[in-house]
Amino acid sequence: MKKLVFLVALFAAVPAFAIEKDKVSHFAGATLLGLTADTIIYHTREWEQPQRMVVSGGLALIPGFALEVIDEFNGTHFSWYDLLADGLGAATGVVAGELINGKLWISASPRRVSLTGHW
Repeated sequence: MKKLVFLVALFAAVPAFAIEKDKVSHFAGATLLGLTADTIIYHTREWEQPQRMVVSGGLALIPGFALEVIDEFNGTHFSWYDLLADGLGAATGVVAGELINGKLWISASPRRVSLTGHW
């Protein structure tokens, strides 16, 4: 419960308009890439969950990293914050992919919410 209160307070302290549009686009793009990569790997490979999630997340980060390298050479400079937004988005997309594809479930009780699955 303390963690939930902390997260709610954190989101209340940082209003949505304070986040740069660039970071939102990095997060959204990486989320879509993570979801797509996880879904494709889920249906084409016989990999177990941890391996599938790591590979999917890594694949989803490649375009964001490439954009940051290109930015460095174009004069707008490499941004670690953009890469962080890419990483958070990729992780979100991969977890969403696992939930959608049926290998990961959210288990809830009055005291605890956890992710469970086959691995």
